[in-house]
Amino acid sequence: MLRRARRHNPETYEKLRKTLPHRERLKASLGRDLYRLRGKILDITIHPDQHVRIDMSETRNLLFWRYLEESEREFGLTVTDRKLVFHFRVPHAQPQVAECAGVDLNMPTADFATSDGTLDFVDLTRISRVQGAMARKREKIQATLSADQKARDRVLRRYRGRERNRVTPLLHRAANELLAKLGNRNIIFEDLTVTTEDLLQERKKWRGRKNPGEARRRLSAWTHGRLQSIVGYKSNTTVLRVNPRGTSSECPQCGGALHHPSWRRSDCANCQSSWHRDRAAAIVILSRGMEALRGAAPPPSARNALREAAAWRPGVDKESDSGPTAGLKNGDDAKSLNPAYWVPGMENPLARPARRS
Repeated sequence: MLRRARRHNPETYEKLRKTLPHRERLKASLGRDLYRLRGKILDITIHPDQHVRIDMSETRNLLFWRYLEESEREFGLTVTDRKLVFHFRVPHAQPQVAECAGVDLNMPTADFATSDGTLDFVDLTRISRVQGAMARKREKIQATLSADQKARDRVLRRYRGRERNRVTPLLHRAANELLAKLGNRNIIFEDLTVTTEDLLQERKKWRGRKNPGEARRRLSAWTHGRLQSIVGYKSNTTVLRVNPRGTSSECPQCGGALHHPSWRRSDCANCQSSWHRDRAAAIVILSRGMEALRGAAPPPSARNALREAAAWRPGVDKESDSGPTAGLKNGDDAKSLNPAYWVPGMENPLARPARRS
């Protein structure tokens, strides 16, 4: 009725819009005393004398009964206009093992260093491309629909949902690849909750100013925490989060302060060494995590191998990077195009044979 009035009678639409309640989507979390599962029949209390009974025996989700059994038939229930959402708290044992791996999440790679001297990365270029393309579309929408704020917000919500639906499966693939490369090792991440709190404070600071949606956009684009949570519940080993402050500004050799003459290069004024920024950060994260878990740093042989692999190589590592997605084009990935991600054991991208004229 509101849409029809808006299209044909604007005056009636304005009157109805102010008087009628407006809710885009119904969502209600039920109290624990309002529902119970008796056998395979879900009983929901609407009124003391009125109940709704739903037969759950034909549930298609194969994990439903498994989660129900592991949670000892305790669950939360949320009702929407389209579905019932069950919330299970399933215990997940994550034992500690001998080896560890520190992971530094950036775009377009997730670099990791292991306690046995391995340094490698997982390509996240496809996620960066999706986010970059959706960001450009949102800018065009804001420029085109700048006059109609409600229509603009409606279209932006739809595109945010599209971006989330496209990025989520890519995050799962990246998590599976990372777990396959890490193997049976404890995983150490940066604790990003402090960073999220800083962004929330920034959102409050932007409120009421010229661009109040800037901090909100940065929060929605924060995929690092989502990748960490996906790896956390898929991992069979311990997942630890350490303090992220200074991981990219601490020298992995002497602990001195690093300065960054370019995006990827980091130089130490104390020991006069040069490092690849992301690889050095992965080594620092590994050292902090191992001290928290075992009270000891990685063994000397592993430290020497990691430092040698993380050192900056003039002529091999790319010094002119201006950002995390510099030089990336459609059809190219970080391995084949950007020499800044070359590590020992990989084919050097600068050593490709020249094409014949």
